[in-house]
Amino acid sequence: MSEALRGSAGSQLGEADASVSDPQTPSRVLPAATTTGIWIPGQTTTNPGYDHATSPVRQAAATAFDILGEQLPPVPLSAHRAEGRWGADAIGRAVSLLSELHVDRTSFGWRLTASAGKDERLEDSALGEAFDAIAEYAEGFTGQIQLSLPGPWTLVTALNLSSGSAVLADHGARRDVIQAYAYGISGFAEKLRRLGVQPTVRLVESRLHPVLTGTWPTVSGWRTLPAVAESQVYAALQSTLRHLPSTVLALPDLRSVHLRGKEIPAAEVVRSTGANAVSVPLATLKAHGWEQLAMIAEAGLGTWLHLPVGAGSRPQEVKHWTQRITQPWTRIGMGAATLRDFGMVSGPELPLGHPPLLDEHAPTTSDSSQATMMIAAGVRRALEETE
Repeated sequence: MSEALRGSAGSQLGEADASVSDPQTPSRVLPAATTTGIWIPGQTTTNPGYDHATSPVRQAAATAFDILGEQLPPVPLSAHRAEGRWGADAIGRAVSLLSELHVDRTSFGWRLTASAGKDERLEDSALGEAFDAIAEYAEGFTGQIQLSLPGPWTLVTALNLSSGSAVLADHGARRDVIQAYAYGISGFAEKLRRLGVQPTVRLVESRLHPVLTGTWPTVSGWRTLPAVAESQVYAALQSTLRHLPSTVLALPDLRSVHLRGKEIPAAEVVRSTGANAVSVPLATLKAHGWEQLAMIAEAGLGTWLHLPVGAGSRPQEVKHWTQRITQPWTRIGMGAATLRDFGMVSGPELPLGHPPLLDEHAPTTSDSSQATMMIAAGVRRALEETE
């Protein structure tokens, strides 16, 4: 076991598929409209309860409950200016949820350490501010709210040990990180439940393919790290999902994975993770992807679509985006009425690189964050009315 983790609660954890905490019984995530939760400060809003003197996180929560109060308001993640672009440290939010493991930020990203440092305390404070904002604006609200986070394997690829070596290359370290993360998310979800709301977790697992195929690069970029056996990858995901509330697994696409000369369809990969709902960007879906999504839907799993990042700049174009979904779905023989089962996600995806910059095409004009909520809600209502 790595020196960085010695003596921590992580050293007492079992294998990747062992019990994490008292299991929850996750319910299926009902289709709704939501966003990734990223909030670009400096917005104006039509919400009469909105105060420009308040913090961006409180502004985000106020607007979310105003526009998505009957849908799926997100826990906010405030963006900041970095290198001339907007950034939002989703990995920072994830490490703030690691139970009894500590981290600090380096020039090449986050690493595990023996004790808490300034950067960890800042992330803890930011998560606490987001929770307080939800607690304030969710008073009397008993519906679902959504928390977007990096998936466990995506988090593992983003972390290093104190020595600088990759957590992904250390079996004990990656096991401990995954389980400490599951503990932390579960604990935060329980805090949300005590507010009277029903938490839904959206896990953005964007790096399964390189983890499974051994194509994730080292810090230097000169070589790649060995593949992790699919049995370990899937067992860790199954364990994490089993001990969380309702969860949507967000994938970057629905392409097949090629392992040892065998092609594994995306629908089979999703089934192997144990997910009961999956989200995929609309922009990555080609004909084969739509067929895989249909197979996932017919298997009884929840299906969610993430609108392109620029959709929020045109919140009035509900018909355009609805047709972008309806036409390929019905073209493969799926009934139009099944469109009502799609959940909708809008907004820029969680930035997971280092530095954590938003997509360069993400809208940054006034009201762009509010507009992403409006387009998601509009498309969702249009799909509900499809016959």
